[in-house]
Amino acid sequence: MEILIQQAEQLPENIQDLVIASKKEGFEMIQRLVDEYEQGTNRFDRKGEFLLTAYVDNKLVGCGGLNIQFSEDAETNQNPSTQRKIGRVRRFYVLPEYRREGVAKRLLQELEKRAKPQFSALCLHTDINHAVQFYTKQNYVFVEHHPSYNYFKYLV
Repeated sequence: MEILIQQAEQLPENIQDLVIASKKEGFEMIQRLVDEYEQGTNRFDRKGEFLLTAYVDNKLVGCGGLNIQFSEDAETNQNPSTQRKIGRVRRFYVLPEYRREGVAKRLLQELEKRAKPQFSALCLHTDINHAVQFYTKQNYVFVEHHPSYNYFKYLV
């Protein structure tokens, strides 16, 4: 099985396949990805941000994005020299039939590789059991009582 990971400059035409599959599982993250993209509220287009797509045999099987995780301290955010350099993994999803096949791992590895020049750490929020297990295996650690995320990993 050949896995192709590439950066999406716009939403893939067949993103609805992921929307439908994720909704069947009770997840809204891919629908939110589409809605935010269409509304212009999140297009993964600020400096250092990107959206990756995963293909197997020319079939879209997953995606994952990286946004800037801004500090809750507005004063810190205004000063580039003190702004935290943390990226946030967002809208990460792989079709169920491609899980445990290495797709998610390859997608996350590529996301982390591309994040390293801009960010010293990554964070994310999930409470989905199989996602927790996956991220823990990828060396993300649980963060208690943070208002914005609950898993964190240093890239340095």
